[in-house]
Amino acid sequence: MIVLIALVVVVAVVVGVYLQQRGRPVGGEHHRPAGEAPRGVTPQRVDGSLAADLARWVEAGLISAEQAAAITGLEQAAVTAQGPAGGERRVSLLAEALGYVGVVLALAGAAVGLAQGWEDLPIGARLAIPAAATGLLVLGGILLRRQEEPAFRRLMSVLWVLSVGGLAWTLAVLGVDVAEWDAEPIALMAAGGCTALATGLYLARRHGLQQVTLLAALHALVVSGLLCALGEDSPGWWFAVAVWALGAAWAALGWRRILEPGWLAAAFGLVGMVVGPALGLADYEWLLAPALLTTAGLVALSVRTRQTPLLALGMVGAFGYITWAVVHYFSDSLGVPLALVIVGAVFLVLAVLAGALASRGRGKTTAPAG
Repeated sequence: MIVLIALVVVVAVVVGVYLQQRGRPVGGEHHRPAGEAPRGVTPQRVDGSLAADLARWVEAGLISAEQAAAITGLEQAAVTAQGPAGGERRVSLLAEALGYVGVVLALAGAAVGLAQGWEDLPIGARLAIPAAATGLLVLGGILLRRQEEPAFRRLMSVLWVLSVGGLAWTLAVLGVDVAEWDAEPIALMAAGGCTALATGLYLARRHGLQQVTLLAALHALVVSGLLCALGEDSPGWWFAVAVWALGAAWAALGWRRILEPGWLAAAFGLVGMVVGPALGLADYEWLLAPALLTTAGLVALSVRTRQTPLLALGMVGAFGYITWAVVHYFSDSLGVPLALVIVGAVFLVLAVLAGALASRGRGKTTAPAG
């Protein structure tokens, strides 16, 4: 019951903020007619260059003084409608951070208290508690969805990420305590449910946190699906290839802006492509070949697109895989010290190559068109 109380408090705060902000216009000012400027506003307060231009046009007889005043009022009204000037924040970062810390501490204390009496709870209560927590977290995010304040939008994303975790908890309790299934089908059921919820939340809000949560749920779904289909004795290279393929698909969707933010999808997808072969490299040495081809492809793509992050990722991946290959294949014949010297030399070559490629990309960018 402690966790429910904590969640009720969190959602009550969310509802209170929602109700308070609902009746307040953005920026804390009353709406004005489109053509009416606020009191005390002079042309200089709208824009210095605009005021000078208007004065020059009036002096030249191109427009009348009344037309200049109308233009000034229209532009000032447009500036006012954009909210606080200069990026003013209604909620400071310190207050937002303290709020998150307070919520985390409250939930942590509730989790500890709940864990102490978990075995004494009936099965229905064990299932109802995480289910209610999931529902409250989703509801809290829905109540904050229409808020324009960035802090509340971030809070909504955090609540929805926690709701995916709550659903995983609910389905795990359902599989263990109610259905009494084996670990593999329970993992598949939990991953499938989390993927479905994460997909819906991402479609409702295409935010970075929702995208990362969906990608994590998809990885869990793929891995658990392979475990159920192939069994515990399934070859490990299947998982490495699956992570690589999922990363490639994710990066392609981000590159084409099908997933938003596109840069985040491309970044996580490319990281998955680089890391994927490493998952089975210890048992399947042939995975070194696709790993090096992937890193070389990233370097080539970085030169073509002039993207320094791609170059950095490709170089770091190449360094890691080359280091593994040198130590794995030559440590016995050359000794560890000499192997490390070779790795250091390779690292210096990669550093020089990276600098040359980056300079080449900058030179192409700044070169004259003609």
